[in-house]
Amino acid sequence: LAADNDIQLKSVTHRNRHGVDNPGFQVEVGCFGSHLLTVINLSSRFNWKSKLWLCFICECCSKVFKPITATENFLKAHSTILKYIALGILGTGYVAYFIAACWMNFQRAIALVVLTCLAVLSIMYDLVKKYKGESIKRFFKPALRMFKANISWIKWVFVLVVLGLLVAWVVVDTSKRQEQLVSFGGLCFFILVLFIFSVHRSAVCWRTLFWGLGLQFVIGLFVIRTEPGLIAFNWLGAQVKTFLNYTNAGSSFVFGSLVEAGIFAFKSLPIVVFFSSVMSVLYFLGVMQWVIVKISWIMQITMGTSPTESLSVAGNIFVGQTEAPLLIRPYLKDMTKSEIHAVIVGGFATIAGSVMGAFISFGIDETSLIAASVMAAPCALAIAKLSYPETEESKFKSDEGIKVEVSGEQNILEAASAGASASIGLVANITANLIAFLAILDFINAALRWLGGMVGYPDVTFEMRSEIISTYALCGFANFSSLGIVIGGLSSICPSRKSDISAVVLRALFTGTCVSLINACVAGILFAPPLDCIWVFENFIFNTSNAEIETCCEDLFKSVVNNRTKVSFEGSWSSVKNATIYFTQCCHLYNLHNETVCM
Repeated sequence: LAADNDIQLKSVTHRNRHGVDNPGFQVEVGCFGSHLLTVINLSSRFNWKSKLWLCFICECCSKVFKPITATENFLKAHSTILKYIALGILGTGYVAYFIAACWMNFQRAIALVVLTCLAVLSIMYDLVKKYKGESIKRFFKPALRMFKANISWIKWVFVLVVLGLLVAWVVVDTSKRQEQLVSFGGLCFFILVLFIFSVHRSAVCWRTLFWGLGLQFVIGLFVIRTEPGLIAFNWLGAQVKTFLNYTNAGSSFVFGSLVEAGIFAFKSLPIVVFFSSVMSVLYFLGVMQWVIVKISWIMQITMGTSPTESLSVAGNIFVGQTEAPLLIRPYLKDMTKSEIHAVIVGGFATIAGSVMGAFISFGIDETSLIAASVMAAPCALAIAKLSYPETEESKFKSDEGIKVEVSGEQNILEAASAGASASIGLVANITANLIAFLAILDFINAALRWLGGMVGYPDVTFEMRSEIISTYALCGFANFSSLGIVIGGLSSICPSRKSDISAVVLRALFTGTCVSLINACVAGILFAPPLDCIWVFENFIFNTSNAEIETCCEDLFKSVVNNRTKVSFEGSWSSVKNATIYFTQCCHLYNLHNETVCM
């Protein structure tokens, strides 16, 4: 190759003093450095001035693009160092922004703190796993080998200790509120019924059952009984509710003032579209796959279930009963009937994130919905394995796990659009089922009133019963209208297993219903109603031996606003008529007349 500005004449023959023999000859000019060689064919119609101008232009191009080429080569040669420098600058800028946000208003920056902590932990986990994973495995290998050698007696000691602590806790806790025993009895009843009607009772894996119920119990205990858990899920629920309110921007533009009227079709159903679009974007970015894989890994190592069924059930926390199996689409054809049953139960026992958003718009407590959806995942897998135990050899029992399919969209805009379009069928299905079932329910109520009126009971209806059943069924899709959705959805993903899907779907529906009811039982065991201090003050004698009096007095003291001229109260006590009388009695009880709070 010639130099960048050289001109080469090819096949030039001199015939006379006027020039070359060729009607056209080639001039090769390296105009764009070493990357692009431009070949200019100069025909006889160009005179010598034109040829000189072309050569001059190429010479200028060479000089102009030389620095650009050199810069490009430098960037390629030092790409790694420059990448780290850029990341360092961005990281420094973010740290400065983070500190400034926390310094100016920490309460406002809590969401930023949580997201930053989650991002840092995930990055640290990936880095440690990538660079130190094998070293950590080798370090713990002797301990793991010893643990496996003694697992036969360690697991029984662990089970006995946990059961002992659980029984002791139930006895102590229910001694104050005997109604919790009803929920505990319901839990035992459903497990017994499922065991009796199990496909293979002798093949039931009790490890899976106890670990699943244990994880559900621990999650419920953390959310319902501990202050950090309650605060965390209340905060999460508030963030979800705030996020879903952004739907109003789109729905107001489309439907106008109809959104403010609170009409279901214009207020709640657009939330399904918005949330579906957001979930599609998160899938495109790989966020949902990462979260779901980690949750399924926890269930897999504790409950001993296969990666495929664990992954699908974990996915049901966030997506619907037809979307979650897409995570394991390549593996459905090789899954056992028990694994397929578990996948379907997971869909019946949980609600999709988009539908959760619609429920929240109804005014249902968002904290309870989020907690119920998370609690239902391990319970669904455990109860599914009780109803249909594994008797075949799974092809996916390995330490390597499975690969999760990535999104097929090309960019974020396409992902958002695809998610919104995919929700059209779900919105139509919700609308059609609501119209049909509410109409049928009203007809049944009218028929019952007519029949009851014949014998003097015109108020007989299913309304109260329907309300109770709906309350328990909120955390699941276990209804007959979902049967067609599941069969059609899974069969389209894997047509070769349609007969197996149809064979287990009714059992899965029954099992999914039981999971929702068991979830409600666990919540009933753990839920402690707030203390009615007004009732306590009115019905108990003030003495220090009464724990409820002590608790209510402490709560009353915390609400006092004492300006040394008049005592007032804030919070719930501000509207209590006899709050001052109760306050005086509490001060007398604890001899606090000389304390600032009682002065």
